[in-house]
Amino acid sequence: MKSQSALQFAFAHLKPHRWSMASAVFWRTLFELVPMQVPVLTGAIIDGLNGERVNLYGLIHLPGSPASLLGAAAIGLLILALAYGASSYFRTTATAKLSRKFISGLRKALLVKLETLSLDVHNKFGAGELLNRVILDTQSMRRFIESGFARSFTNLVMIGYPLTMMLIMDWRLAMVAFSILPLQLIAVRALQSRLHHALRSARKTQSHLTTAVKESLDGIETIQAVNAGEDFTNKLSAQAESLESDQLRSNRYTAMISSSVWGLTSLGYALTWWQGGLRVMEGRMTLGALVAFTSFAAFLYTPFRRFTNIVNIYRRGLVGLERIQEIFALSSSVEDSPDARPLQLREGKIELREVAFGYGQRQVLASVNLEIMPRQLTVVMGKSGSGKSSLLGLLARLHDPTAGCVLFDGQDLRNVTLQSLRSQIAVVPQRAFIFSDTIAGNIRIAKPEASDAEIEQACRDAEAWEFIHRLPQGLETKLGQGGANLSGGEAQRIAIARALIRKPRILLLDEPTSALDTATEAAIVATLTHLKRRMTIVLIGHHPQAMRGADRVVTVSEEKVTASSDRKMALTAAA
Repeated sequence: MKSQSALQFAFAHLKPHRWSMASAVFWRTLFELVPMQVPVLTGAIIDGLNGERVNLYGLIHLPGSPASLLGAAAIGLLILALAYGASSYFRTTATAKLSRKFISGLRKALLVKLETLSLDVHNKFGAGELLNRVILDTQSMRRFIESGFARSFTNLVMIGYPLTMMLIMDWRLAMVAFSILPLQLIAVRALQSRLHHALRSARKTQSHLTTAVKESLDGIETIQAVNAGEDFTNKLSAQAESLESDQLRSNRYTAMISSSVWGLTSLGYALTWWQGGLRVMEGRMTLGALVAFTSFAAFLYTPFRRFTNIVNIYRRGLVGLERIQEIFALSSSVEDSPDARPLQLREGKIELREVAFGYGQRQVLASVNLEIMPRQLTVVMGKSGSGKSSLLGLLARLHDPTAGCVLFDGQDLRNVTLQSLRSQIAVVPQRAFIFSDTIAGNIRIAKPEASDAEIEQACRDAEAWEFIHRLPQGLETKLGQGGANLSGGEAQRIAIARALIRKPRILLLDEPTSALDTATEAAIVATLTHLKRRMTIVLIGHHPQAMRGADRVVTVSEEKVTASSDRKMALTAAA
């Protein structure tokens, strides 16, 4: 299938807003056409006052006396002034409405796309780069739509109308005015591609700088602890200098386009006055007609003179479109198959059959066969880097196995919809992420319709209610980004409550007790032992405490499941 160009991509996202686009083009066209009628009236006034025969567009004859002529022209100019003011207002509001709708729709579609992309894609780009695509690249579309895209339609009118009028008035003199246009088009065309590459390089450098700044701020505690502030400052300064260099290069190309456009159009304007003046002296053109003609020449050159600014906006917009389009073109390594069906969980039995998985060339799991019985607590043990978290990621379908299959109640996870899978399971990651919201808001993320009573019960089950109840605002306590005003254990317990609020059929926990004290760890393990009566629980753990309530213990080592518990665990490890 042929890929879309950036402009085709923009048109596809503008299509739902066709009426807004038509309104913006109409009012901008009217705004540009109205002042083009002024030269006709001013030229007629000059000829009338000089005793010449006066007509408008060769069709409408104005009164013969100077007083009547001035009165008619004044009324005409008043009408034009009112029309110009009205069109200016509606042009601004219509284009603003169009750009708002376009950016809002594009940004929403981009966020939806990012939410569906698998973790490997997010890890490849990084949060800083994706943040640039969502914020900066979509924001660059505003001027592109308002000053570049919408104006590209009206430029046809701005060029076509004065060009036609000039040909009607005096085609020979029109050829003189047009003579500079081919040279101008050649010069601009030669510089446009260079400007585009320079802008794209600058945007890429800006993304790298944003990513580096974000990482340095996220890791400020580590940077200060190891006294690496100077090294990071030098690194960021070097990237900032690189960005300034790229932007200076793009500005240089913009200046070159500007100088060629203004120089050539000024030359054309001078030639038009020179040749027009000769025609007036020879009696082949009236003074009023020359004034009108040169005014039309000025209108004809205006789009080209504006082009310097427009081409910069236009090219910046194209760069942003290409970067956004790149995200939409990405395919996720984990997505619904064409014939995917909703997951039907009845018991909660988990099976891994000949499962293999790796990151690139690095093999993590090989030929794993494992059976986890429903409504039991299974603990997965192993050294760091042995593949425990990868195994849990396969169960949550954050990744797909490179070989073999993972089944829930006999259903291959690759054949069920992601939405139905993730609505029936819950995952507590190793690093609990706390959002800038209240405690209740953080928990409700998993179940927006949850009542306060449900939230309280989930907090009790997660052994979090005691410390929450002591807070002055309780569940309505505002938390800082990343849970800055919580201890590691408190943040982890809120993450567990967030998982339990959904009452999942399968609960997956990645070292949930690593940041907890012994007493709290024992309490949570006791809670999980109680909860297993109504759900299947898989827990990754290091501490012996986690094994006390386990029905089965699995040890992952050297890419395989190599150990079993003493409780009739159905487990095989293939060679």
